[in-house]
Amino acid sequence: MIKVFSQIDESNAKWQIPNQFLYYQPGYLQLQQHKVLQAFENDHFSIPFNLHNDKAISIDRSPFGSFLRKQEGQLDSYLEFNNEITQYLKAKIKSMIIHHPSPIYADFIDCNWLTKVGYSIRYNDINQHIVLDPHWQSKIHNMQSRKLKALKASGFQFRHLLSNDIGKVHQFLKVCRQAQGLQINIELPKLKALVAAFPQSYDLFGIFRDEKMSAACIAVKVNSKIAYYYLAGTSPLFRTQSPMVLLIAGMTEHYTKLGFEFFDLGISSQQGQPQETLRIFKQRMGAVESTRPTFTRAI
Repeated sequence: MIKVFSQIDESNAKWQIPNQFLYYQPGYLQLQQHKVLQAFENDHFSIPFNLHNDKAISIDRSPFGSFLRKQEGQLDSYLEFNNEITQYLKAKIKSMIIHHPSPIYADFIDCNWLTKVGYSIRYNDINQHIVLDPHWQSKIHNMQSRKLKALKASGFQFRHLLSNDIGKVHQFLKVCRQAQGLQINIELPKLKALVAAFPQSYDLFGIFRDEKMSAACIAVKVNSKIAYYYLAGTSPLFRTQSPMVLLIAGMTEHYTKLGFEFFDLGISSQQGQPQETLRIFKQRMGAVESTRPTFTRAI
């Protein structure tokens, strides 16, 4: 029997998410300010949807969604869970969209289960991640190793910043995006609210030379095993020196020491279309590829 939640906030203790998975925490979902949030769970699975127009999307204001599996969740119980959700939603929406994560997120169902209940792949994005182990540096391309040495020799330094640096980092990243003709995808008040609500989940990092920031990244500890490369940028003034090489290397070392298993560098495509320059850069930093599929289904 499913439980349905139309209101999720910190006071709603009934919405139970295993393994401290950030993107489904009540406080995180509440801060996304979805117009119509409909969340479902039973003893085996959990999933939130944003209902927009005639679609149910899991979820559109986070890197990915899909069905989070608890310890006992097996295929037969998933089929029953999905059927109950479909019956509940079919009077409200016409289609369902699932932004499924990379396979490194082991707490989610196997994506093949989605095809068993009628979902089809809308597109496949290229996801890249670094496997964190003591030998990660041996996987870096020779070109990147030379850049690392050159950056350090030129006085560039990696720093783990404090949470009260969030305004400075956000402004830096905003300027970096504007230089590329882009806009940052989160405003400062919302970012501050997320960092305040989940201070242990957000990390700020920067590369400095003579106290001038040349690159920065906001990272997210998604759970106890995976850190996610969320927002990053390089100053146009330092682009030729490639400070992002030192930044990713420093973050990889940081999360390796903390005992994390993966550093998720995110997608290198847009709706399935490869971004080759970004893809090659991550490969040269030692990243391996997996898929991050988006599924759709009419009901």
